[in-house]
Amino acid sequence: MMKGCGCLINHQPNSLEKINLDFYQKKFTDGLPIIPPTPERVEKFYEYSSRDPEEVIAVLPPRNGEATIEKIAINAVMAGCPPQLMPFIENTIMAIADEKFNLAAINATTHPISVAIIVNGPIADEIGFNCSTGCLGPGNLPNATLGRALRLCLINIAGAIPGIGDHATMGSPAKYTYCFAENEDENPWEPLQAERGFPEKSTTVTVIGAEAPYNVNDHRSTRPEDILDTIIDTISTAGSNNSHVPGEILVIMGPEHAKAIATEGWEKDDVKDYIHENAMVPSNLADRGGRALDKKHVKDEMVKITRSREDVVIVVAGGVGRHTLVAPGFGGSSKSTTRALKLKNGTYATSIKDYNMREKRE
Repeated sequence: MMKGCGCLINHQPNSLEKINLDFYQKKFTDGLPIIPPTPERVEKFYEYSSRDPEEVIAVLPPRNGEATIEKIAINAVMAGCPPQLMPFIENTIMAIADEKFNLAAINATTHPISVAIIVNGPIADEIGFNCSTGCLGPGNLPNATLGRALRLCLINIAGAIPGIGDHATMGSPAKYTYCFAENEDENPWEPLQAERGFPEKSTTVTVIGAEAPYNVNDHRSTRPEDILDTIIDTISTAGSNNSHVPGEILVIMGPEHAKAIATEGWEKDDVKDYIHENAMVPSNLADRGGRALDKKHVKDEMVKITRSREDVVIVVAGGVGRHTLVAPGFGGSSKSTTRALKLKNGTYATSIKDYNMREKRE
C-alpha cells in the first residue's frame, strides 16, 4: 500500500472509489480521479475516428508503446474528454511521434519540460476550446481534458511514469494539462496554422516542448520596441535550456500587446526578428547548463537563445489585460510540429460532424 492511501481502502468492489484506487496504485493515472473506461464509453469515441480500433497510429518512447485507436480512446475516457475530441487527440498523438519532435528526449530528461498543445481553426471554435480570458487556467472542458488525455497517453502508452520513464527532477504542473486555443479573432496577424502553410480555415493542433509559462506584465509601454524589450528581458534567462542550447521559445502574446505592436505597422516576422536578434544571455552564465556552448552562437560574450526567427513561436491568446506569457523550450533537440485535422480521403475537415463515421464503417 502506498503511503497516504490507508484511508482509501475500504470501498465496495467495483465502486468508483475502488476503481480509482486500483488504477492509481497500478500507476495508470496522473493522481487525479478518472472516469472508468468501460467498453460503452470507449466505443463512443470510435464514432469520431475514421480508423479501426486496432490500428496503430504511432509508437511512443520510452516504452515504444503502440498507440492504437483503442488505447487512445481508453485514455481519453479516463481524462474526461467528450468523444468529439477524438480527432484532436489522434492528431496530437501523431504530432508528438514526429521524429523532429524528439519525444524520447522530452520524456526521459530531468528538465521540467512538458508538451503544450495549441489548437487553431473553426472546429476548435465549434468544440468550445478557450482562447480568451483564463485559457491556460481552469474552467474549460476541452482545454483541460485534451491536455490531460495526452498526459495519460504518455503515462500508459509511452511509459512516461514519473521516476520510471519520466525523469524530470521536480516535474511541473504543466505535466497535468497544457492546452489552449489561439485567439484568432483578436489576432492582428495571420494565425499559427496559416503561418505554417495550412489554409487559414483549416483546423490544426500544434505541439511544442515548453516549460510552464510565466508572466510578462507591461501596462505602460506603448512603443513596440519597449513592449518587446520587456518580453525579451523576461525570456532571456540563464539556466533555461535555451541559454546553452538555443532553440524554440513560446511567446503567448496577449491581444492588447499584439494590437499595440501591430498598430505601429509591425508584422509578425518583424516581431520574431526583433526577439531573435535581442534575446541573449551572458556567455559565462549560459555555459552552466551541462553542455559546451557552440561557439557560433557566442558574439561579444553574449549568446542568443534562438537560432533564427523561426525558433520564436508566437501565438495570440488571452483576454483583457496587458500581459504576455513566455515559455522557454527544450533547446535545439526538439522542433514543434503542426498537423491539420483531415478526413480519410485527405480533405480538410470543416466540422466535427465530418468525423462521425459510424454509419460509414458499418
